[in-house]
Amino acid sequence: MERKFLSIRQAAGISSLSARFLYALCKDRKLKYYKIGKRILIDPEDLEQLITQDCVEPVDWSEKTRKWQ
Repeated sequence: MERKFLSIRQAAGISSLSARFLYALCKDRKLKYYKIGKRILIDPEDLEQLITQDCVEPVDWSEKTRKWQ
């Protein structure tokens, strides 16, 4: 079983999110985490899923403006 977990600092560095924000997500149970003693560990797949779950697709504005005319 070779699973790599990230600390909050590592997850913050990889995702460009602040450690404070990641702690808040864990506290609100919006981000799945594992707690061993005082350490909080995050699975990189869970972090990626959190980031990509509300992806906003780009809009082709040239197509949109044609419909208005």
